[in-house]
Amino acid sequence: MRERWNATQARLLADIGSLLVSLSRSEAFQQIARRLVPLLGDWCIIIIRDEHHQPRRVAVVCADPSKQALAARLIQEAVLQETYSPPVQVLTTGQPLLLLDLPDDYSENPNFSPAYRELVRQIKPRQLLTLPIWVRDRVVGVLVLLITAPSQRHFTQDDLILATEIAKRLALAVENLFLYRSMQRRLDQLLLVQRVAGLVNSVLHTEKLCQLVVQQLHGTFGYHLVSIYLLQDGVLRLQAVVGYDQVLPVIQLHEGVAGRVMRTGQAEFVRDATGDPDFIEMCPGTTQCIVVPLRHGEAKLVGVIIVESLGNPALDNEDFFLLSLLADQISIALINTMLFARMIETFERFRSLIELAGNAIICLNPQLHITEFNRMAEQLFGRMRSEMIGADFVTTLLSEAERPLFVALVREVKQGESTQSFETTFCTADGERYLKWTVTCRRQLNGELAELLLVCQDLTEQREMTEELLRYERRLQDLERLESLAIMAGGIAHDFNNLLSVIQGNAHLLKDTAAVPNSADHYLQNLLTATQQAGELVQQLLRFAAADPVELQQLDLNRLIEEAIPVLQTMLNRPAVIRLDLDPALPPIRADPVQIRQVLLNLVMNAVDVLPERNGDICIQTALREIGVSEFTNFISPHQLTSGEYVTMAVHDNGCGINPALRQRIFEPFFTTKVRGHGLGLPSVLNIVRQHGGAIEVKSRPGEGSTFTVLFPPWQPRTAQGVLPIPVASSEPPCVLVVDDNNDVHSLIERLLRHAGYRVQAVVNGSEALQLVTQGQAIACALVDITLADISGYEVCRQIAERNPCIPLALISGYPVEAASIGEVSVAATLQKPFRAQELWSVVQRLIEIRAELLRKQRC
Repeated sequence: MRERWNATQARLLADIGSLLVSLSRSEAFQQIARRLVPLLGDWCIIIIRDEHHQPRRVAVVCADPSKQALAARLIQEAVLQETYSPPVQVLTTGQPLLLLDLPDDYSENPNFSPAYRELVRQIKPRQLLTLPIWVRDRVVGVLVLLITAPSQRHFTQDDLILATEIAKRLALAVENLFLYRSMQRRLDQLLLVQRVAGLVNSVLHTEKLCQLVVQQLHGTFGYHLVSIYLLQDGVLRLQAVVGYDQVLPVIQLHEGVAGRVMRTGQAEFVRDATGDPDFIEMCPGTTQCIVVPLRHGEAKLVGVIIVESLGNPALDNEDFFLLSLLADQISIALINTMLFARMIETFERFRSLIELAGNAIICLNPQLHITEFNRMAEQLFGRMRSEMIGADFVTTLLSEAERPLFVALVREVKQGESTQSFETTFCTADGERYLKWTVTCRRQLNGELAELLLVCQDLTEQREMTEELLRYERRLQDLERLESLAIMAGGIAHDFNNLLSVIQGNAHLLKDTAAVPNSADHYLQNLLTATQQAGELVQQLLRFAAADPVELQQLDLNRLIEEAIPVLQTMLNRPAVIRLDLDPALPPIRADPVQIRQVLLNLVMNAVDVLPERNGDICIQTALREIGVSEFTNFISPHQLTSGEYVTMAVHDNGCGINPALRQRIFEPFFTTKVRGHGLGLPSVLNIVRQHGGAIEVKSRPGEGSTFTVLFPPWQPRTAQGVLPIPVASSEPPCVLVVDDNNDVHSLIERLLRHAGYRVQAVVNGSEALQLVTQGQAIACALVDITLADISGYEVCRQIAERNPCIPLALISGYPVEAASIGEVSVAATLQKPFRAQELWSVVQRLIEIRAELLRKQRC
């Protein structure tokens, strides 16, 4: 494959690069044009837009010596700016233009001006190539190559490629030129701003400052129409002006562009005064104006500077930028003059302010002798002002170890550092005090140090509070570690529960199936007793995993909530309100107030974390609610409840809501969506509620907020039901589906249920269970172990509910697990190992009742 450039072309490109680096841009372009003639054509013209976007010829070269005068004249004249000329067309469209075999009468184009026709007649072009020079997204120039008569050469494909490459390299040079000019112009402006800022900051009287400002804007920067207005008595009053024959002495804040700037606080550049309805013409022929506000930082507006133009020269973005910079400097100077005018008044107030200050304030002269000692200093150090005035601060109030640091800080302040801080200790009759000193200074007008100002803040209480907070955080970390150990203990108890379930169940069956008493009964009873004791040990582990011991007492839930409101209000870290909707007739509950308060705090803390940035709303509501058996499927932990009336506490927020995929996991230990969360808040809430015989309901949709409702049995329930009876065998007893991959456990459950008169379908994995449901087996309810070898118990429940929603579901587990809503599927109950036969029969009987109710609803 041939090289991209031949030796001549490569040398030409290298020379062009060297020229662009070593010479000024105009000279470099002229030298480049000479290299291109006659290599690529008989004429070469390079046209570049200037800073006002007008095309300007920077290089014109021809091969014919007799036409050099014509080439020199083209650089000076604007004839190449002809509207229909090829260079102007390419500048306008940005598209390359190649004209081949131009006719002899090309110069007679009626669209050409007479001057341009004469130019074309003299040049006699036969072929013409015009390439755009692009810088970023705009055309900044063109490269024109012409072949003239009587030459017979033609532009080749290699010529076009080489010319295009040269145009790209010219574009880089032009871009560098623009950047250099912009930086140079900005540097010149900054130097002018710096010089003017130095002048205006040396003036301390407002009237003289305003006169100096308009003079500098007129004389130094060349603006013809300049005025400055200051805000006085609610209107803008003229302070200084240059260039106007007449001008408004007062401008109301509701009129003119100046009034608009005062209302908005933003500088404005009116590029076309005729199109602005607020513009007030004071000088006939005004076409543009720039109005910049006078202020310092975010301080209140104090006035405006107005610069107007009659069109020549026109104002542009550079002027807008420059005036904005000047306005900042002038604002500082203006504020300084105002401060200087009030200095005497301020000095008179200085003494009273020092005396009323909340911190100890001490003033020192340059020799570090005390010149001021306020009342707070007297109280802090136990010294009277009269005895401290004139005393040496270093030797009187600082220890030997602290003195070198203070002297070094004072030296830095004297050298120009505005503020320095250091900490010391001081022993008083009440003990050691921790002090923070802030050192600043006041200088005379000549810059010499006038006095040092020391502000002393007593940090003793703050340090004690910080240390107490650190101790509290360490205790909290210890509690979290203990809670983690408790959860681990619950996991250990799970494995023991599986073994104890098999032992206890088989022992019960042996004892119940014995026809007459025999010698083995004694041993069976010993086995049951030992199993019961082992179960109690496991329950101790579970209680450790659940929470601290519960101290139940009669509790007024409304009063507990009202007393917690001040604490809850301090938890709000954004604009939000906490509303209460409490039932005044709410009966008391039997509960541990400490743990119920913990439930309330955890629920409110979670609500605060998801509130919107504005208009956050949390509502805490209490009520007495009638709960039926069928409604328990909506609650977490319904197996511990019976139908009747319950006291409810609901916490609702208007936050972002909970995704359904996350909702089923929010009560899992260590699961969290917070950056710094530990995932133990809601599991702790669930354990506390379970210990109180209650339940939790969660309602939430993304974007619609969340509601957590907690159920508690009232102190004296109005209705209650006893233990569900064992079913009486019928001609067609219900069929119970048992899914457990532990052969001993599912065999035990099968024997217990058959003993109670049920039919049983026992399988060891989820796939077999789903197959039975799909086949249409007459299944009244299903008991599913939460941990299966092939499919999780939750997934088995979900798929069973999809295939037959009339089969009530219960989860079996060796560790505490709550009936929970899984997506759109509800688990009605849970059975915790080890369980007694009566507990198993009770759960199955309730599932049968739920199925009967579901079937009645379908028939209706």
